[in-house]
Amino acid sequence: MGYILLVEDNKDNADMIIHILTSARYEVRHFTRGLPAAREARRDMPELILMDFNLPDVDGRTLSLVLAQQLGGSSAPPIIACTARVGSVEAKLAERFGCSAFLRKPFSPEDLLTLVQRFVAPPVRSD
Repeated sequence: MGYILLVEDNKDNADMIIHILTSARYEVRHFTRGLPAAREARRDMPELILMDFNLPDVDGRTLSLVLAQQLGGSSAPPIIACTARVGSVEAKLAERFGCSAFLRKPFSPEDLLTLVQRFVAPPVRSD
């Protein structure tokens, strides 16, 4: 099984997302900055990317577009925009910038898992 790449600069948000996903047995690799996350994605392709749009070093929308192109276009891993930016315009922009889905913060653990499981099957329990 692959991993989920989390690009989120807010520690509290990242800790919550990591807790939810690792509790569901997903492997998560977390980066607080977009450029190191992009290097990781190009080096070792993730199954899914959770992308915050407000990053300290690069615009998350632009990074989503670049990664979607660099990682294979239509065969690239899905990117879920995970942002506090709200409104239908933001959701449409996310789609234009290569995102497969849009998750507004704050969200419930159930909402996150439901959306992730749309793209990545839940890990098989080994116990």
